[in-house]
Amino acid sequence: MSGADPAAVVHAYGLVQGDEPRPMPEHGIMNADIRTISFHHLEVVVSDLAAASFGEAAWAEHGEDTRWVTPVAAAHHDVLQHLVEHGDVLPLQLPGIYPSDEALVAALDSSRQVLERAWRFLAGRVEWSVQIFPTSSPRPTEATTPRSGREYLERRRSQQDARSTERGRREVALTQTDEVLARGSAASVVRAPLDAAVTGRDEPMLLNSAYLVARDEEQRFLGLAEELHHDLVATAAMRIKVTGPWPPYSFVVAEEPHDEGLSGAVP
Repeated sequence: MSGADPAAVVHAYGLVQGDEPRPMPEHGIMNADIRTISFHHLEVVVSDLAAASFGEAAWAEHGEDTRWVTPVAAAHHDVLQHLVEHGDVLPLQLPGIYPSDEALVAALDSSRQVLERAWRFLAGRVEWSVQIFPTSSPRPTEATTPRSGREYLERRRSQQDARSTERGRREVALTQTDEVLARGSAASVVRAPLDAAVTGRDEPMLLNSAYLVARDEEQRFLGLAEELHHDLVATAAMRIKVTGPWPPYSFVVAEEPHDEGLSGAVP
C-alpha cells in the first residue's frame, strides 16, 4: 500500500530473507491477503487491514480486551509459524500497524542496526519450548486423627520436612535440566510458569523455558530432551513436554554471545 490510505493500515508480521523464494500463507489477520515490502536485503511480510477495525484507535479501544486480541494474535502467529516452517523469520511485535509502506520502512530503518544484528543472530535458528510438570499429584493427608497435641505437632513437622526435601530435590533437578538444555542451544530463557487456566492441567507447571536451537542441531537437542525426560521421570517424579519449532519470539532482543550491541526493542 504505497502512500497513505486513511481507510487502511499496514500490519507487519515479520522479516524474511529477500532473495529466497518461499511459499507464503494464503491469508493473514481477518483473511487479509499477504504481500511483502522490500527492506534492504530482507522483506517485510504484511497485510493491508481496515483502519476502522485495526488502526490506532481500534487498538487503543480494544487492546486490553482478550476476546478481541486473542484471534488477532493467533492469526499473527499463524503467519509467522508458516514462515518459520519454510525458512528464517524475525518476528515483529503486536501491534505492528503503520499508515503506509513508506512509514513502515522508515520505522524499520530507524532500528536497522538492531534488526540487522538480530537477523544475524536468529538466522538458521528456531525456538523450542520446554515445560516441566510433576508426574504425580500431591500425597493425600493422613486420615487418622492425632492422639495428642504433641503427636499433631510432630506429624506437622514431619510433613513440612518431607515437603521441603521434595521441593529441594525438584529445584536441583529443574536447575540441572535447564543448564544441560541451555548448553545444547545458542541461547535460553526461563519464563514465568503458566497457570492451570492456561495449561488446562491439574498439575502445576514447574518450569517454562525456551531455547534457541540451530536447525541442523534440532535432532540432537530433541534427543537430549528425551534423555532428560526419562531421567526426570525415573528419579524426580517429573516429566518434560517439548513443543516447536516456533518463530524465535523469545530471542528477538536476546544478546548474541560476546556481542553487547544487540539490545532494545524491535518496533
